Amino acid sequence: MKKCNMAMSALALACLSIPAFAAEEEGAYQAVRPEAMVSTDADGNDTRKLSLGWDAWRLNREHWVGVEVQDARFSGDGWSHDEQRAYVRGAGLFGQAPADDDSWRWQGRAGTNGHTLLGSATLNTDGPRRREIFFERELLETEAAVKRGQVYTLLGAAIDHPFGERASGTALAGLQDFDDGNLRTHLRGNLVYSVLPEQGISVQLRGRYYNNSEPYAGGYYSPDWYGEALGVLALRRVVGGHAWRVVAGFGRQRSSDEDWKRARMFELGYESPRWRRSWLRVNAGYTDTPVATSTGTGNYSYRYLMLESVVAF
Repeated sequence: MKKCNMAMSALALACLSIPAFAAEEEGAYQAVRPEAMVSTDADGNDTRKLSLGWDAWRLNREHWVGVEVQDARFSGDGWSHDEQRAYVRGAGLFGQAPADDDSWRWQGRAGTNGHTLLGSATLNTDGPRRREIFFERELLETEAAVKRGQVYTLLGAAIDHPFGERASGTALAGLQDFDDGNLRTHLRGNLVYSVLPEQGISVQLRGRYYNNSEPYAGGYYSPDWYGEALGVLALRRVVGGHAWRVVAGFGRQRSSDEDWKRARMFELGYESPRWRRSWLRVNAGYTDTPVATSTGTGNYSYRYLMLESVVAF
């Protein structure tokens, strides 16, 4: 509790310091950021997160600082848990040079639900040879984990590499600590080939593998190992400034407990054009491959809907 009180004090001081910082830069503006995320899975776990952010200082998509309050609800058959969270968050560039593909960008948020520290951060470049380091600390969304206040901490890195004008690959490695003695090692790889660049159509091969240091440690999906391979067809089009994305994949999955079986995924995405520096982004998806909340029994499915918006003023 002492650690949490210190975190809340630091958060309050950061919030108080934002208006003074915001006033120093000419051309800066402010924005509110409504966000929502809902998900449900075949194990009966439902998650709903409603957030309202305030960017007290914002120059563009790469430079901003603000605060966020969030109402989170986790529920299932016969149980539910509600909590409120508060974060400080921001984004920027390292160095004073104009932004380009080799510029290191940072973005992150840090806060608390009143009991433990939560947050996420990324450090990345852009372009064909994109590099990224990422971090996340979040509550595990199962009934037993929510009651215990169990969190996971994820740290990883990824790199993109082009192969000619149409092909590229991505490699990712990460470590995920479930705060119960289980350390999960993640490996992922994607190969992408642009079949019709003018139409935004590409084909992909996606693979992932992970193993658990302490299998079956908690009430979440944690076999000794898990592997998956997917063939994916993707379409991305921009029409009148409106960006649309459709991704569909089909393949096979296997774990130490089960033989090969079907794996599927489907994603939809939309991002609006900028209107007076305001915009809207929506993502929705489905997968029948396990996530951390799955028990892995029977036929599994996971559905989600995410909304993010910036309203400048």
